[in-house]
Amino acid sequence: MTAAELIEKARADSREIEELKKVMESPDRNLRLSAFELMMNSDNSVYRELAIEAGLSSTDNLLRSLALKGTIFNMDALYIDLSVDENAPEDAQKKAREMLGNEVPRLVIQLTSKNPEHDSMEVNANGRRGGAEVQGINFVFKTSYRAGTLSLKDGAVLQGPVSINSIRFIGTAKLR
Repeated sequence: MTAAELIEKARADSREIEELKKVMESPDRNLRLSAFELMMNSDNSVYRELAIEAGLSSTDNLLRSLALKGTIFNMDALYIDLSVDENAPEDAQKKAREMLGNEVPRLVIQLTSKNPEHDSMEVNANGRRGGAEVQGINFVFKTSYRAGTLSLKDGAVLQGPVSINSIRFIGTAKLR
């Protein structure tokens, strides 16, 4: 292929991508959902990434939920950064600070045995096995000593309460 042919192909691809972006921003919800599904099932990895990006930043919670599922079920692990819950009682905050001082302030949730049809999976968090589900725009997990409900926020971030050995934290996980 010559340089001129490559440039022309790049321009054609660019026009196609711009058209898909416009469809994903359409006021017609059915069109957005249909385009999302077609893009996710495409052989073109760029289309799948565009669908996820548009879905995660959408104001439509159904589209956000589909994008969250598409993201989570393609991950091997979720890395949750922990911080002290400033709304917890002072004693609970003190315990959380002590725990964070002694350990790495990150919880790694390995995602195993995924079942996208039921929005569920098995998880392993530091040797503790349990389960997790995608519930709308929430990722909910529970093992013997760890649990959390992380909600999809702006900027492709999951955030919410996480409990480790009955000590409450705020967990934040970047999806992108």
